[in-house]
Amino acid sequence: MDPNFVKAHIRKAASYFAMGEYQKSIDACHAASAADAHPPNTGSHTREIESQLTRSQASLYQSNAGATEAEILERAQRDPEVLGILQDPVMQQILGQMKEDPSAVQDHLRNPMVRDKIQKLVNAGIIRVGPR
Repeated sequence: MDPNFVKAHIRKAASYFAMGEYQKSIDACHAASAADAHPPNTGSHTREIESQLTRSQASLYQSNAGATEAEILERAQRDPEVLGILQDPVMQQILGQMKEDPSAVQDHLRNPMVRDKIQKLVNAGIIRVGPR
């Protein structure tokens, strides 16, 4: 696939959405946004990408909202990317620090790789944000 072919990324996101793979749909939307930033596109598909991204995020959060912790962990076990993040010793240390000292989150979010991994865990429902 041509990495700068925005429509392909949008179609991929829509396909993942139809399969109920909301996290993968979100990732495809981010790839579409990155491709849309380069010429000759330069933002011509922004509205379509944002619409798909909003639908995917809403469905993801809705699916996590009604799920029990056991269901969330079961889903995480089926996702190799989430499982890899949880088994990474560096991420385990970071998650431990965040649990002990919630203010440590700000320091870790400055690193883009760690921020992306934490966002994937939030999207998977492993890390909960906000009131409980």
